[in-house]
Amino acid sequence: MRSVAVLAYDGMSPFHLSVPCLVLGDRLGGERQYDVQVCAEKPGRLGTNAGFDLHVEQGLAAMDDADVVILPSWDPDLEPSDALIEAIRAAHARGATVVGLCIGAFLVAASGIADGREVVTHWRWADQLAARYPGIDVRADVLWSDLGDLLTSAGTAASLDCCLHLVRTHHGLELAERLARTIVVAPYRSGSQAQYIPAPMPSDPADDVIERAMVWARSRLDQPVSLDEWAAAVALSRRTFTRQFRARTGSSGQAWLLRQRLDRARLLLETTDHPVERVAAESGFGSSAALRHHFHLVFGTTPQRHRQEFATPRDGRGLLGSEQQQERVERRGREGDQQDPGHHLMAGLGAVQR
Repeated sequence: MRSVAVLAYDGMSPFHLSVPCLVLGDRLGGERQYDVQVCAEKPGRLGTNAGFDLHVEQGLAAMDDADVVILPSWDPDLEPSDALIEAIRAAHARGATVVGLCIGAFLVAASGIADGREVVTHWRWADQLAARYPGIDVRADVLWSDLGDLLTSAGTAASLDCCLHLVRTHHGLELAERLARTIVVAPYRSGSQAQYIPAPMPSDPADDVIERAMVWARSRLDQPVSLDEWAAAVALSRRTFTRQFRARTGSSGQAWLLRQRLDRARLLLETTDHPVERVAAESGFGSSAALRHHFHLVFGTTPQRHRQEFATPRDGRGLLGSEQQQERVERRGREGDQQDPGHHLMAGLGAVQR
């Protein structure tokens, strides 16, 4: 079981605090997979911006042996103390994964662990973060980024996406999708923050041609789909379809479709005994070689290895229902620390171009 320390502070938004507690505190696969502890620099009674108080028992010592340290938010006008900065640095230095959700990115930047690297934050705060910390590369065009030892996300709902990504990384797609259904959120949102910056939207959902195009494409993931055919299915020209798709999702149609095919392949690998050739065919890659190429490019592993680590046990006890499966999950977490972190970012962007 991985240990998680979640930072609380006086005056914070209870929603931001609740996200990692909700996603990681659930009994995934029927068992607790994370030991989530809320901590504060000064334990005790903390106010919130919602008019009620919290009681936090743990101090910053909770970060000392945590596998994951989550900074769910911060007040950009508040100067973090030396003790808090040192606790974050020490956790990162000994190998903990540090997660900065929303404007928790300000704490990540202040700690120095992101110097020379990229940090994602809410688009409204991106300019201020970049001006205050010129040594980091601030991104406001993606929902989240995973650099292996450091994860950061855009605002509010993107924190849910980022925490679900942690579950996918640690425990596989099938369990993460089951959890997403339980808390009634999308299992995976590809695209960027561009789709959330104010823009005209159809007054009637039935008029959302891009949503209809997505539904049409998802029902044909086992088939070749050309851009011309896709556009024609919703009565748009190729040029108009391409422009509207990017404006609606922040991603190209080809990149979005590739991500859907990869997610279909992952789910089939985890939940069926189909040969890789059949998985490739049913997810629209045409050949096992093409599936292996894209799978390794995005996830940094092979389909066979993914199946070995995350296949649902057949003993009726459910995902992670056997000691063997639990050992596989823990081994993957250890080995994941040694992988090239670059592929995590590509997975977060959902925008592999071909």
